[in-house]
Amino acid sequence: MKTTLEKYETRRIAFRESRQISGWGVKLYTITKRDSFQSELTYSSFLAALPELLKQAGNSDLPTHKQAFVIVHEAREGVLILLNWWTGGEMVETEIYFSDYDNPATILPSPFADKALVCIWEIEVFAHERKAWITHVLSRPENPDFQSYLEDAKILQ
Repeated sequence: MKTTLEKYETRRIAFRESRQISGWGVKLYTITKRDSFQSELTYSSFLAALPELLKQAGNSDLPTHKQAFVIVHEAREGVLILLNWWTGGEMVETEIYFSDYDNPATILPSPFADKALVCIWEIEVFAHERKAWITHVLSRPENPDFQSYLEDAKILQ
């Protein structure tokens, strides 16, 4: 299969908020190629679904620290939503969801469910989260500072 490369263009990556949800610390980011993020209904619909999704994440076979970050990305195909949580000490588990632009309140499993796809703009958030996790948690395993981890969120672009 031949792929067509597109010229890279910066997208707006924004930290929206940190929340405590069902005993989890959650950081929320948005990504858009537009002037501003437009998918507010999808964002709020996902927030409404998040307590149940976090409950499922907590049922992982791996130990969890109940610390997560979410990326809501206005992509070409629709809105991709990545729910990521820290497991073990240094691993991230990810579930990917999708909302069609024509049905913004409906959150579905990713249409790419058989593949774990993360794009170049989402990797920027992962890189920031990696640094924050190392700084506030892994560098001080005897006394991890989860609150500082939650507060370590900047507008990346």
